[in-house]
Amino acid sequence: MKSQTSLLNKGLFSHFSGTIFWLTVVFMAMNIIALPLSLWIVTYDRDLIPGYTMPDNLLFQMSAGQIIIGMIFSVFLAMFLLNYLNDEASSDFMHSLPIKRTAVLTHALMTGFAAITIPLLITAVILLLERIVFIPEIALMEIGKWLLYSIFVNCVIFLISVFAGFLVNGIFLHLQMILLALFLPLALWGLIYGAAAVLFDGISQSFIEHSEPVLNATFPYIAVTQLYSGLDVTLNLVWAIIAAVLLLLSFVLYRYRKNEYVTDSFNYQWLKSALVAVLSTGGMLAMGTAVSLLVIPLSVTISIVGFIIGAIVTYIIAEMLFQKNAKIDMNWKTFLLTLIVIGVFWAIFIPAWSNYTSSVPEASKVDSVYVSSDYEYYTNTSIEEYFEDGFLYDNHPRTIQNAVNIHEAAVQEKSVPGNYSGEETAILNIKYKMTDGTVMSRSFSTLKADAPLFADVNNLKNSQYDINSDFLANLKQHPDMIDLTLFSGMVNADKSFIDDYKENTDALMSYNPYIVNQTGQVEMSANYKNNYESGFSSIYNSAVLDRIHASDISVSDTLFLDQSSAMYVAEPEQADMADFFTDYHSLNIEELTEKYNLKALSAAEKEETLTAVNNGELAPEGNKLLLFSYPNYTATSEDYAADIDFSIIAIQ
Repeated sequence: MKSQTSLLNKGLFSHFSGTIFWLTVVFMAMNIIALPLSLWIVTYDRDLIPGYTMPDNLLFQMSAGQIIIGMIFSVFLAMFLLNYLNDEASSDFMHSLPIKRTAVLTHALMTGFAAITIPLLITAVILLLERIVFIPEIALMEIGKWLLYSIFVNCVIFLISVFAGFLVNGIFLHLQMILLALFLPLALWGLIYGAAAVLFDGISQSFIEHSEPVLNATFPYIAVTQLYSGLDVTLNLVWAIIAAVLLLLSFVLYRYRKNEYVTDSFNYQWLKSALVAVLSTGGMLAMGTAVSLLVIPLSVTISIVGFIIGAIVTYIIAEMLFQKNAKIDMNWKTFLLTLIVIGVFWAIFIPAWSNYTSSVPEASKVDSVYVSSDYEYYTNTSIEEYFEDGFLYDNHPRTIQNAVNIHEAAVQEKSVPGNYSGEETAILNIKYKMTDGTVMSRSFSTLKADAPLFADVNNLKNSQYDINSDFLANLKQHPDMIDLTLFSGMVNADKSFIDDYKENTDALMSYNPYIVNQTGQVEMSANYKNNYESGFSSIYNSAVLDRIHASDISVSDTLFLDQSSAMYVAEPEQADMADFFTDYHSLNIEELTEKYNLKALSAAEKEETLTAVNNGELAPEGNKLLLFSYPNYTATSEDYAADIDFSIIAIQ
């Protein structure tokens, strides 16, 4: 061995390199399979596909598997390099050498960085050769960006793993600490959110909307998602700073680490106690949530017992996992801390979520609002990316005030989720865009279906044509859009159809809102390079009918009218439209026929109706409604509402 003042020591490098040699070879082989080979396979037959265009960021999209493999490798790399600290004899030998601890750690880190960088450089060279020979579409700059990003991701995971290694003694404990460091915040927040969702009604259905800070604190998650969403320089800079701080702390911890602690599971007993307390709380939430989902309709007491059992079982398991042997060494301080943490947790959890689910914003602080009694289909991200401002949201002051009133009524009428009372319930989703730019979302699932507030929701949505929810009327001309498909792919259109549709939306506002909102809504889809979005627009828009007539598909084909086995005609008075559609959603077809004197069409009348519809003889301005069954409909004894088996369109 060289002296302790030597900058580099070949013996140390040889020792650490030998420890991880085969691990590095396996990593390099898997790297080549996961990216260069997979990329070649995916693009091999692209010339045989007419009109095939390669995505701009194909290299990054294809590298998700390679990035995950690299992160796993970096974890095991740190575990193997620091494993000498977990054995008393090896630790004593290494620390008896005339080499400073900082030098030992420096050699281990340099070996690790080399093991990360060299395989990635080789992979980059292979990618460069692929670009020259097979895939010229991949830019040289993209390969460089991929190389730097891969090295960055692996080094961050490696430094987190190295830091975790100085907290414990034992390779299995080291692995546990790494997993906790990487995923504990996200797992704990997921359990808190899940427990709140089964105990309180009024929580948003979208987990992601409430989880951005926690997801940003979960490095493996953001490392993969940035491959698709684009690199976030600010976020990566923050993680680079965190990694640098952990690197410095690793040197500090190693310098003051006592050799005699090698026989202990944890170098810091307080850390073990804190982790046991936190994990016990998480286990309590997991078990309690599972029991609540299954049992709370029968007994709230059993659900409480589920939380208690979850805490006890997790406490025991955590104590077992945090030992270096099978014997459980119960510590009364750890047990007491666990009780305190659980008590403090519930003292914060219950009032915080109660306040969250009961809070209603002031109308003056709301910029626009979206109210729906259906499931949510769009995320805030997709709305911002693909739709014009105002999609789904209404900024009329009267609408905002009515929405706030509906929200207040929902808060008063909600109950505990799963506490089944035998009555049918319905969904209510409310989203506010606040004047300060934030979004406030609430979802209720325990409200009675016949509650008066749903009548208010119906009136809110049918005061005029719901232009805010019209898919094509709010769709952007996105640069990544390829084309449009109408009627579940039966009719194709190019991007210019969006402008044609928007130019003809004014007429929809003049029709009876119940007719244009509840009939003639047909599915439209927008196809993008790496995504697609779908929604509903009105067949009464003249641009839609013109596009159908320009194709080889008839209007009756798009609506499956020609396959309908039952047709009825209704002619309710304009003043009775609201009642008619309310009954359409609640009465079966026989009851609806009796109440509104529906006329069943004969075979000849059906043919005449099909011809008229195919000629574009739709009439949303009138009151003549055609009710037609879905294909293969047969009357049953089941008491289904008419809207289950029948659709409606306005005809002349």
